[in-house]
Amino acid sequence: MPPSAKHDRRIHPGSGRRRGPNYPKGRQVDPAALAEVQALLGDRERRRDLLIEHLHLLQDHFGCLHARHLAALAEEMRLALVEVYEVASFYAHFDIVMDGETPPPITVRVCDSLSCELAGAQQLLTDLQTRLGDGVRVVRAPCMGGCDKAPVAAIGHALHENATVASVSGAVAAGETHPVIPAYPGLERYRADGGYRLLEACLAQERKPGAPGAGTPTGGGQR
Repeated sequence: MPPSAKHDRRIHPGSGRRRGPNYPKGRQVDPAALAEVQALLGDRERRRDLLIEHLHLLQDHFGCLHARHLAALAEEMRLALVEVYEVASFYAHFDIVMDGETPPPITVRVCDSLSCELAGAQQLLTDLQTRLGDGVRVVRAPCMGGCDKAPVAAIGHALHENATVASVSGAVAAGETHPVIPAYPGLERYRADGGYRLLEACLAQERKPGAPGAGTPTGGGQR
């Protein structure tokens, strides 16, 4: 008996298979999140080399990087979502928050680089999660560049070196979430104290290569 045309896949290959969804595979972009990203970026260029700058905009504006905004940013910049996540998760100062997760007021990141691990970072992470409770988000993070002062933690935007449970807990309680910028001399003060004098003398050809040291201009510009 000849096969039924309805079930004969030789007529139309694949015709007997179940139809797939009528939307693209992968994470779908939330229209509201896309509109928020577009409004925040404004007329800024969408070049791929500006990805980290746009991530900073999102982080500073929303206080974290919501997963829905990362998907929208990938769509807006015509990048693969994995490319956006790779950059966002590489840097310790970016705070990714998954959909449905409520970001707490403070996030403490504990560095998990080799130096910090050797200095007890894993135990520090565990103890802080217990000590600080649900009001503070404690997560592991990639290298923060403080290997000589391990273990290192970041409290909000502030780097906390030689971290202990007591020191981090105290800093959190005191609200020390931003770095303290030291008083430093401005350009005018630096020049008034002799800064750039040697450079200016060289540009004016008052100083020649191999000239004797006598008469060398003084001030900060010698360094």
